[in-house]
Amino acid sequence: MLGVIGLALLASFTSLANGFAYDDRWIIVENDTVHNIAHWWNAFGDTYWPAIRNGALYRPLTILGFILQWAAGGGTPLVFHVMNVVLYAALCALVYALALQVLPRRAAWVAAALYAVHPVHVEAVGNVVGQGELWAAISLVGGTAIYLAARRDGLAVDRETKGLIVAVYLLGALFKENAIVLPALLVVAEAFAVRDTRPWRVRASELGSLLVWLAFVAGIVFAIRVWVTGDAAGDTEHPALRGLGMAQRTWVMLALVPEFGRLLVWPAQLYADYSPRHVPVLTTLAPGHAAGALLLLCLAVLAIVSARRFPFVTFALAWIAVCLAPVANILIPTGILIAERTLLVPSVAVVLLAGSLVPWIEQRLAGLRREWSTVAAGALAVVLMLGAAKSAERQLTWKDSDTVFDTMIEDEPLSFKAHYASGGRLFDEHRPRDAEREWRYAIALFPSYYAVYQDLAHRYREAHICPAAIPLYQKALELEPDLPLTRAGLAACYLEVAEFRRARTVSREAIAWGFYRKAFEYIIERADSALAANDSLDGANRWQGKASRREAPSILQPIRPDDQRHW
Repeated sequence: MLGVIGLALLASFTSLANGFAYDDRWIIVENDTVHNIAHWWNAFGDTYWPAIRNGALYRPLTILGFILQWAAGGGTPLVFHVMNVVLYAALCALVYALALQVLPRRAAWVAAALYAVHPVHVEAVGNVVGQGELWAAISLVGGTAIYLAARRDGLAVDRETKGLIVAVYLLGALFKENAIVLPALLVVAEAFAVRDTRPWRVRASELGSLLVWLAFVAGIVFAIRVWVTGDAAGDTEHPALRGLGMAQRTWVMLALVPEFGRLLVWPAQLYADYSPRHVPVLTTLAPGHAAGALLLLCLAVLAIVSARRFPFVTFALAWIAVCLAPVANILIPTGILIAERTLLVPSVAVVLLAGSLVPWIEQRLAGLRREWSTVAAGALAVVLMLGAAKSAERQLTWKDSDTVFDTMIEDEPLSFKAHYASGGRLFDEHRPRDAEREWRYAIALFPSYYAVYQDLAHRYREAHICPAAIPLYQKALELEPDLPLTRAGLAACYLEVAEFRRARTVSREAIAWGFYRKAFEYIIERADSALAANDSLDGANRWQGKASRREAPSILQPIRPDDQRHW
């Protein structure tokens, strides 16, 4: 086990030089709840994302952990990163403990060692907010390992062990919602990883009593989540999934299956974000679905065929399916299409499958010269060192937000999210011309997302460039009518360019939608006063078209890298 822990530290120690990056800003650096240890209990009554970010996830123990770490280090990121590295080492040790329940010792060590250096885990370790993912993974792997250890040699699970599993489940669910799948993992483990000759009815009855308690815990956590967040799902759906039904989301995710497979088996290239046009978004049947459909069909056939003769293979494949279910976007849309951090638990099954090949390889090498065993051991050492080196290097991607955004664009220039995020950063750095260019690139890459139009229009309005802001506001409302701040910005711009009747119309429409009645009534009063001063409310709108306004070019016109016409 010490060797596994050593490899985990080797793959992750470079993250200790990182600061706060990306979502760390909103969850930790600018979150007052995290900074106030005197009122630590607020973590249980607040959403994970601050209310200003419109997120409704519920992860109170993760926030409580951040509160304690902020207090312990006075806000220094080192304490947070030390915790991430410790948690990752503990998780790798638990993977070894789980592997010992289903594999011979040497095979279990190989599986855990491969897990420790797997590059796809970098995001969960290098970015502070990955802590929730690490805790959830510890809950899932640890809970399953405890169950398999108790069921070893066909023994029944005693009351104390059941209580421990229930406690682990409760803690995991309060750290991150992904831990909710533990009951399904226990069913899969009982069906394909436990050797018990007793009738299925007896085995199902024993497991059923544990599942009842787990379901009770899940119900309580779900009820608290809905009470605090006001929503059952909670997360803000990814822009590419907005307005899509279940069937359309299924088509989208089917096209991404090969990318999931690549990341789990051979993550030679990693990305900080997976968004259009980096990954395809296919909402109807298309040739791009062929590879994903074929891969899923092959895996399903393999799982069925292996169920009797090689149940361990079925166990591993079912593990992957269960752990990917919460982020598959089929039943409930999430805020991601693919995120490397969500592969922390599914990758356990991949390394277990790799470890299961060790006994077979040893048998084949037994009749050969000793040099071949040395070659095999050397090949394993090379793979482990390459994995550790790749992981250690990639940890530096999460050094700070600037590094993350620059890496996003460098890794995938056609990523919509990369340019959108980069533009926001550049505006914060008071570089409006560069920021405008980035957001225009984002619009060109993914023109059906309202938020970029809205955000750029707000920036134009703040700079008193309303002729450029108005068409953007209009486009945002065309894509998403339920936007009160966009309507307010549009009405304010109409006031600024002296199109008072249009300001009144937009404000009345907003009131009809139920938006900010007092604010829009104030705009109407301003417009009425201006019109009355000119003539009367019933006269022709002499102001319309009279203001000195230059024609703003269409946002959909071809974009040149040096296009900075507004700033």
